[in-house]
Amino acid sequence: MGKGKLIVFDGIDGSGKSTQIKLLKEDLEASNADFAITGWKDSKYFYNLYIGDLIERIQEGGVPIPPEARTFLLATDLSYRLKAIIQPALEEGKLVICDRHIYKVISQGLARGLERRWLDIMFEFMPHPDMVFIFDTPPSEAYERITKKREPSYFEAGLDMRPDLDKKTGFLWFQQKVREHLLDMTKELDLHLLDGTQGIEAQHDAVLKQLSNCVPHLTCSHK
Repeated sequence: MGKGKLIVFDGIDGSGKSTQIKLLKEDLEASNADFAITGWKDSKYFYNLYIGDLIERIQEGGVPIPPEARTFLLATDLSYRLKAIIQPALEEGKLVICDRHIYKVISQGLARGLERRWLDIMFEFMPHPDMVFIFDTPPSEAYERITKKREPSYFEAGLDMRPDLDKKTGFLWFQQKVREHLLDMTKELDLHLLDGTQGIEAQHDAVLKQLSNCVPHLTCSHK
């Protein structure tokens, strides 16, 4: 996969991972590091179909779609990101920061009743990261963070499974199921679990400490 290193940030919706990626980006820029960042739904045109935009429209619940079909779309997005962004950057020796990988996607699939073996086979094309940070945040806190900016989406609230619930109740119910599967995967795969309830700076310090072996001379630009 080349000389670079792949670093993944994952967690339930509203766990705080995007905030930490933003802070890390500023540190990497200040340290003159050679890096690339890829985010969810970064995929562009694929046979004249904007996959990221399609996922966005489906996310709002406007298109009925079974969990297997939604997983295929998420795999398409990841496949595009791998070929267009991740692999080339790794071959160039860059540090690649990946905002979401397979971990939450698999956990969401499990929460929707899909089989683990089927999900593992679906995503076996993705390379093993050099380091994975899983941000563990209670759904109630994640909900408060999200609703400061927007409403949870149809799928974030699990309304495809429980359309009888309101968005808040659905979000707390579904995200807890996803969280439990993420915690199981963290133990199984020996991933780095970070306390998403800590202050932003405490979380950032923990990230930098773990990354110190991957990125020489990386310093915090926020102190």
